[in-house]
Amino acid sequence: MTHDFTDRRKHERIEIVQAIFIEVVGKGSRSEADNPIIRCETVDVSVGGLKILVPEEIVTGSRLNLAVPMDDWKENLELVGEAMWCRPAEGKPGYWVGLELKDSSREDMERWFKVVHTLSA
Repeated sequence: MTHDFTDRRKHERIEIVQAIFIEVVGKGSRSEADNPIIRCETVDVSVGGLKILVPEEIVTGSRLNLAVPMDDWKENLELVGEAMWCRPAEGKPGYWVGLELKDSSREDMERWFKVVHTLSA
């Protein structure tokens, strides 16, 4: 009997492709102008994190500010995450990144839970 210890997911994942934007917060950056904003796509999502496809490598441990477009792009759901791992995407240009969501505002996390549960329904 073998065990796969590489999959440490705590929450059910839902496969969905959606464009989102991330801001990679650099260590010591004093203003948002110092931080790159990257358009990327989700691969799968859960209430505790996301797997995304990004065009450039992101350093593990980086803090990421996420903007998830909502309601026909009229407003964004703002979340905070941490890059837990980054590896080359198999068969695609770019990198896959695993994000763990950190505490952002309670209201935004509650909205995220509703979005995820709507997708899984």
